[in-house]
Amino acid sequence: MTDTRAKLLQSAKELFSEKGYHQTTVDDIVQKAQVSKGAFYFYYKSKEEIMKALVLDMSDRMIGNLEKRVNEGLSVEETLKLCVSEFLEMFYEDRHIAYIFFFELLGTSEEFRRLHFEKTARVRELLLHLVKRGMEKGEIKRVNPEVVVCLLMGFVRFLYLEYIFEDNLTLEEVKAMALEGIEIVLRGLKC
Repeated sequence: MTDTRAKLLQSAKELFSEKGYHQTTVDDIVQKAQVSKGAFYFYYKSKEEIMKALVLDMSDRMIGNLEKRVNEGLSVEETLKLCVSEFLEMFYEDRHIAYIFFFELLGTSEEFRRLHFEKTARVRELLLHLVKRGMEKGEIKRVNPEVVVCLLMGFVRFLYLEYIFEDNLTLEEVKAMALEGIEIVLRGLKC
């Protein structure tokens, strides 16, 4: 990534976090990045496109981490605990961008909605693979793996929507709740 592109992304991320997506202009971004408007348009067609780049970066890092962990061969419980803990850390770090994505853009942009469903489907696919592997190895009961994945994904989504976005708890408190929740779900699935 070029220095100019990195400065634009960082500036957009900071401004979107401080002012919100709709209140931030391309002029604000180029001024903060100390680059020309032409440089902005060389890399991005619009403010929406730079926001999409930030969302893709965040989701690709999270999915890449999940892929790595799922393929390490650890137990289902160890993998889930590591993945959820790391996911929440990454999500917390980019919570302002995630907030804009979920509450300002997801309901108004078909492109962002499509992106959300595409990335969610990949996470579900990876978790299904992990759960099925755990069933084959006898780590967890043979139940409908889709239901297990829905329970896990729904639980984690609730945690970040209710606690990370609202700053009701610290990141460590949310991670502790997540790990306890995983233990409770898996306790019910133990062979």
